[in-house]
Amino acid sequence: MSWYWNEIGDKDSAKYATTTAVWISYLIAAADALMAILSLAYHRPIIGLNGWALLDAGLFAVVGWRIGRLSRAWAVVGLSLYLLEALASIRTRGFAVGSLGPGMVAIVFLIAYLNALRGTFAYHKYVKLHAAQPTESVQAG
Repeated sequence: MSWYWNEIGDKDSAKYATTTAVWISYLIAAADALMAILSLAYHRPIIGLNGWALLDAGLFAVVGWRIGRLSRAWAVVGLSLYLLEALASIRTRGFAVGSLGPGMVAIVFLIAYLNALRGTFAYHKYVKLHAAQPTESVQAG
């Protein structure tokens, strides 16, 4: 199993594929909340974020919580939200040699959200397959 593309073969590996995106969501939520609180305290934007970033922090906290609960819909929301924010960041800041570090982090985070998407859908597929299997009954003899 590689660190960037999880191999999914059962319920447990599908669930494990979501864990990185859960923690990344919480990390983004904490960083956004911190920057939003600092911007409110200093009455000016901090690294381009203002008090409205508290809404973003709340969204990412919910995304992390729901992906952790293996919600397919929230895995889609998390990927979409992160992708929109990454594209907005590239649009406002541009893409230059100096932004290679943040760009690489964005790619790693994007891969984590893709893994979470794969993991949530695979988990529910494996649960459905397991439920459809006939159970062996013990015959009294």
